[in-house]
Amino acid sequence: MDCRLEAAAFDIASSAGWYSAIAGLLAGFALLAILLPLDHEADTSEDPHLADSVVIFTCAFFTLLILAFNYGVLSGRTGAGPAAGVAAHEQLLNGAVFGLATLLLLFGLRAVLRSYGTNATVFESARTVILVATATLGPLVSLALQFSNALDLEHYRVGLETSTGCGTDGLPSGVWINLAITAVAAVAVLVVALVRKRLPHSLTAVTTVAKVTLGLAVVVTVWTAVVVPLLPLDVITSSVFEHLTLAATGVATVIVAVAAWTAR
Repeated sequence: MDCRLEAAAFDIASSAGWYSAIAGLLAGFALLAILLPLDHEADTSEDPHLADSVVIFTCAFFTLLILAFNYGVLSGRTGAGPAAGVAAHEQLLNGAVFGLATLLLLFGLRAVLRSYGTNATVFESARTVILVATATLGPLVSLALQFSNALDLEHYRVGLETSTGCGTDGLPSGVWINLAITAVAAVAVLVVALVRKRLPHSLTAVTTVAKVTLGLAVVVTVWTAVVVPLLPLDVITSSVFEHLTLAATGVATVIVAVAAWTAR
């Protein structure tokens, strides 16, 4: 059976250029949100949440700014062959950080809306929607996009195969492994939503996630800029690395969902 991924060509460089622009735009929004507390009274009981929002938006700003540069570099990796393999590898790593960074913006927005005194009551319904989007809908979308990013690595490896056979139903076994990893993470996110009332309340979980996300962005940048050029191509495009990255992304996404519910 011919592999169906052979017809799934995707222009990573072109897409990365748009991602760079989007990341830069979102970084601008995060920078603007950092300035929101300037006109806020400092003696209200909700100030801890406002302080959290500043930390979250600051981490989101620097993370998105780093991603804008990373995607800008990735947009220059045009062509087939080894460049395509490196591009698919970097896309997978940047995608994991980008998903977490966008969720940080929702974290910060919810913290801000609960910090403005009498207006907090007006925004109660909106905060509920944001909570569901951050803890359930957003993680599910992030997982789906990461699965799509992993498919590009699978497509690259299929192009290297000399055999026309391609596993079950015309797809490599790696695709099914990725699908299983994504499905397990998605089910975990839904389970967390079901048991949300049993989770302990925490004001520090979200800020911890924000700081870790910023650290992750720095690690990914150093990895792609310094380590990847020194590694053999078959290492960075291997199925093992791909599956481990996708699994780590799934774990991080579940942690974000838990942090969102604990900050309810």
